[in-house]
Amino acid sequence: MSVPPRHIAGALLWNPALGVLLQHRDDRPGVADRGKWSLFGGGMEAGEDAEAAMLRELEEELGFVPGRYHPFLTLEAGEAVFHLFLARIELPLEGLTLSEGQGFAYLAPAEALAAYDLSDTARLTIEVFQLYRGFRSARGLDGPIG
Repeated sequence: MSVPPRHIAGALLWNPALGVLLQHRDDRPGVADRGKWSLFGGGMEAGEDAEAAMLRELEEELGFVPGRYHPFLTLEAGEAVFHLFLARIELPLEGLTLSEGQGFAYLAPAEALAAYDLSDTARLTIEVFQLYRGFRSARGLDGPIG
């Protein structure tokens, strides 16, 4: 009998002036992707849809609820399904309250990809984000999210 996949909702948080906001995960046993840099998010609760879960997780982990966001990627990884949103964030780090993880930082996407130990989900999402930005730019569209 196969175990149904765990559903996880999260967001790539984008600040046009500062970059992507990533969480530095705790480095202790039992933490998934421990010590890596990752997206904010977490498991969906019973009866919760992906959007509601993403909003709840951002509120719990950062004290932040985005006003502008949209579905971005769904990644199926056998044991888990990641429902990822692209959300705009305008607050500086000082305007946020980190309640999970050992730190957080705004990073230029290229810098994050080149120099940080990213979770697989964060790496793939940022790579797709870079392609998406280029796709929109080539069509004369402003940024990846208004």
